[in-house]
Amino acid sequence: MSSIDASQIHNNKALLAAQDRAAMPASKMIVEVARKFGVSPIKQMREMFKLDRKAGISFGEYYAAQHYRTDLTAEEKLQFVGEKGSYQLNLRLSPAKLGDKRSFIRDKVLYTTMLKGMNLPTTETQAVVHSERGFGGIKTLRAPSDVSRFLKSEAIYPVFAKPLEGSKSVGSALLEGIDAAKGLIEMGNGKAFDIDAFAHEVITDYPEGFTFQSAVRQHKAVSALAGHAVGTMRVVTVIEKSVPRVLYAVWKIPSPKAMSDNFWQSGSMLGAVDAETGKVSHAITGAGPDRQILEQHPISGKSFAGFQVPHWEKVKEVANQGHSLFPEFGVFGWDIAVGEDGPVIIECNANPFHTLYQLPHDRGINNANFAPVFDRVEARTQAILKERTEQMKQLRKEQQV
Repeated sequence: MSSIDASQIHNNKALLAAQDRAAMPASKMIVEVARKFGVSPIKQMREMFKLDRKAGISFGEYYAAQHYRTDLTAEEKLQFVGEKGSYQLNLRLSPAKLGDKRSFIRDKVLYTTMLKGMNLPTTETQAVVHSERGFGGIKTLRAPSDVSRFLKSEAIYPVFAKPLEGSKSVGSALLEGIDAAKGLIEMGNGKAFDIDAFAHEVITDYPEGFTFQSAVRQHKAVSALAGHAVGTMRVVTVIEKSVPRVLYAVWKIPSPKAMSDNFWQSGSMLGAVDAETGKVSHAITGAGPDRQILEQHPISGKSFAGFQVPHWEKVKEVANQGHSLFPEFGVFGWDIAVGEDGPVIIECNANPFHTLYQLPHDRGINNANFAPVFDRVEARTQAILKERTEQMKQLRKEQQV
């Protein structure tokens, strides 16, 4: 492997930490918005309380997503949601009473194994870390020494590492290889960590389990524009009647210095993708007053506008096929990588974060096009709940006879 300079060796945490929650706005931010956008502090406070109450948008999200903008009407602002509002919307579409399979879907090993058994393209798990569970024929690592040995002599690099359960890329890392002579694990962001220390971090910080998967080789056209770090397509599907369809799509574009594509990492971008055609119009980066609309990628200089996501029809097809496995759910969010040979399902999210749509598409998720769709999806899931309730009543009657 390549030689590592001493300045690249790090002794702190190797795995991606959780995002800090959007904080209460500082007085400096309130003053800046008043000065730049002509929105008085009193109006800002009134809007924040209203959007928090009616749309689940926190005070911090009000500023991060620029809900203070004067080019949006009061009605348009109420079409947006924050993290809380997004969760409430998803509960409408996939009620908790229908969610007995959520824990299975969150389990990255069991779920991807099922997808593979259904001939759907997904990731290859090389090993799983867990103190108690078994995973059939998949290599299981119990102790830090097992993890170290795997990384030093058994792993096939590059490897993508992440917790068995979780979201927002927390705990993830791209492992490019090792420097055996120095006992270092080489990360996708150019940093290096002591292998044994990394193994202890995995075991200590993620007792619920951890996975090592073969990293996806991204399509050359995607890498030429946005770099080699894999940026997945967030594809959200819904079922209004009996057949799922793609509602919207967003391209999560990694920062040039990041190992994963979560938007809250500094320098990461979101691309607006036409769900029907798979064509990109533009990308955005940053939050609050620092938010920027990008016509070109900041490193490659290549244009986002008009870029055709490769294999787009197949991307939509595998998302819909995946949703069909659990038709009682009204909504799913799919993270799909675009490889040379086609799409690869990375993860399925039963609680997709709809802010990812709102930021690059610059419209609320409860817009005039989507709101009627959500009503139809909700009506369908409520009908399923009613049918299940009647079946349970009938079963209890039969048991009493």
